[in-house]
Amino acid sequence: MQDFKEIEKKILDFWENQRIYEKSKKRNKNGKKFYFLQGPPYTSGKIHIGHAWNNSLKDIAMRYKRLKGFNVWDRAGYDMHGLPTENAVQKLLKLKTKEEIGKFGLKKFVKSCMNFSIQHAKLMNKDLKRFGIWMDFDNAYMPVKKEFIDGQWMFFKKADEQGRLYKGEKVMHWDAETETALAKHELEYKTVKEDSIFLKFKKKNSKNEYFLIWTTTPWTIPFNLAIMVNPEVDYVKIKVENEYWIIAKVLAGIFMNSVIGKKYEVVEEFKGDKLEGQEYEHFLEEDMPVYKELKKQSPRTHSVILSKKYVDTNSGTGLVHCAPGCGPEDEEVAREYRIKSYNSLNERGEFTEGKFKGWTAKIDDKEFVDYFKQKGNLLATTEVEHEYPHSWRSHKPVVFRTTEQWFLRTGDLIDKLLEFNKDVYWVPKKAGESYNRWAENLRDNTAVRQRFWGCPVPVWVNIENDSDYIVVGGVKELERLTGRKFDDLSLHKPWIDDIIIEKNNKKYKRIPDVSDVWIDSGTASWNCLDNKKKLIEEYFP
Repeated sequence: MQDFKEIEKKILDFWENQRIYEKSKKRNKNGKKFYFLQGPPYTSGKIHIGHAWNNSLKDIAMRYKRLKGFNVWDRAGYDMHGLPTENAVQKLLKLKTKEEIGKFGLKKFVKSCMNFSIQHAKLMNKDLKRFGIWMDFDNAYMPVKKEFIDGQWMFFKKADEQGRLYKGEKVMHWDAETETALAKHELEYKTVKEDSIFLKFKKKNSKNEYFLIWTTTPWTIPFNLAIMVNPEVDYVKIKVENEYWIIAKVLAGIFMNSVIGKKYEVVEEFKGDKLEGQEYEHFLEEDMPVYKELKKQSPRTHSVILSKKYVDTNSGTGLVHCAPGCGPEDEEVAREYRIKSYNSLNERGEFTEGKFKGWTAKIDDKEFVDYFKQKGNLLATTEVEHEYPHSWRSHKPVVFRTTEQWFLRTGDLIDKLLEFNKDVYWVPKKAGESYNRWAENLRDNTAVRQRFWGCPVPVWVNIENDSDYIVVGGVKELERLTGRKFDDLSLHKPWIDDIIIEKNNKKYKRIPDVSDVWIDSGTASWNCLDNKKKLIEEYFP
């Protein structure tokens, strides 16, 4: 019977002792160049079957090219920054929150992340070699290294020079578990069953007339600043006992018969545009003193606004609760009416003011519903099954926050991406169609994260004027500006946060954010070549 472990050992020993891989490289050194970019595995765990399959396919392609005489650039590489590593280290150190990390000591935590990443890279090198993979493992690229950070900072500098890096306030998906913003590609949608609610808002200066809305997110009601209707939809005013309710005509019968179970009478019919500008009384006005200030800033606050794009009659009431601080669609429509976004959640998803101070978004939905019932504005609850976004890392439901972030402008590239894709031969064809759909829906994404372990964003802001900032384009530039030298560790938080740049009698301090870890992967195309001009021209022109 064959002893496969012994056979494996003999082959690996032969390759190593006879330097077979090195001889193969030497034989082809004058051959036509072939650039292979290793899509980096994460050093947050052990090699699994997916890595084996993926890297075996890559190895087949590279071996074929070597046998054809090509000089193959085959540098190994890894993903090392980001939440996967932070989460793994937090588990080892029994730390659950940002606050606990702070008490433990940020320097100790980041050093632990660095050591964890490098040790796991070494283990992965060993295991991938056992799979028979031929790559330059001894010189694997690592995003934690000075050279890689240098190349990533160049990217930020170029983006700024081209007007693609900007600071803005937007509604962001937010992971309250890890306390950071998430981009669209970091969401995983899950089918969930949960209660939706029907609420009534009293029309201003009326005795008993109400607008009816429906929502699956009770926690967003304190942030409600408008009600959206479709100007082209038919609406009705119906009499129910001693009250008058406004609802879409096509939904009135379904709602009254299947949800409320009461008799009603249609007393008036009209198009949605007739409702525009009508004001309503928010039943949480006494609980949320901030509403008065919001109305001073935006007179259209708590009024009916129009949207053909986001209001339909497929479900609900045909009147849509609008919380511009809790969703990009709501924010888009509210902006047309100069209604400012409002969202006071902190990083943990907790309310920070008013009656609900200390309550947690999403988690305390039942408490919100009970309170709305107590106020007399809850008409009904119904269980619905729908898709809801979850964090790809914590796997918890996300919430929404309006936060100031640094973004990368990409929306203007959609047409170019679609045009370039016409020249790509996709197998299978559906993959290309998926790419087109992705490109068509491309939006500006935040480039930063509010975490600890990552490439520091090289933006230094004037401490007296935050509209004045410097984007540092490389490690040598930082050393020139500060007169200091930096190594791999000191280029990370928290050491880099202490670096003040003095220029033209002004002082600049770095923003506290780290880069989205996907930018590590995105810059690997030139960072794999150590961002060296000669190599880039040879292998990646």
